[in-house]
Amino acid sequence: MDPRWGASGRRIECTIDVSFAIQQQQSLEEDDKLQTLVSEDIAAGLMKTVTNKSSSVSQVYKLQTAPYARLRGGFDKMSILDAGFCIESTPSASSSTLRFCIDLPGVKDGDVSIPEGKLYFALPYFGQSKDTNTMALSTKEGTITVKQMGWNTGWRREESRILGIFRAVQLDKAKARDKF
Repeated sequence: MDPRWGASGRRIECTIDVSFAIQQQQSLEEDDKLQTLVSEDIAAGLMKTVTNKSSSVSQVYKLQTAPYARLRGGFDKMSILDAGFCIESTPSASSSTLRFCIDLPGVKDGDVSIPEGKLYFALPYFGQSKDTNTMALSTKEGTITVKQMGWNTGWRREESRILGIFRAVQLDKAKARDKF
């Protein structure tokens, strides 16, 4: 990011409706196994976000999203181009992280922007809830990062930079807050 990025104190708040349900689609492989298809670009990007090289990572699944993210309380919108998710588990199985990636065209508001490309989200994951068959996710804040080329260390390399924070809210509770 530009060193003056966000100096005004502005922020871009948005709402993105997603579903982590795994829908099976017909595979393009000859053995006719069923799997969920996700673009190679999204899958490769998610694999780069894995922090512990000894952890196990689930298959990358297609993330179901609304066609648009709502900006400025529903008065503006931004297209969602593609999305995927996976679950990273540590070897001790004491903790897991839900990682998902959303490809966006970007938006700018003054000195603050969401850059064109992929946003990477990470949130603690506690497994499947047996009674409702839904994912048990942390209600605390998760991080939103972007990957950008940087020179700050003297080496030209891809760096992960924190863009902001997010909170996962169940859809029925989110609808009560956000009338759009």
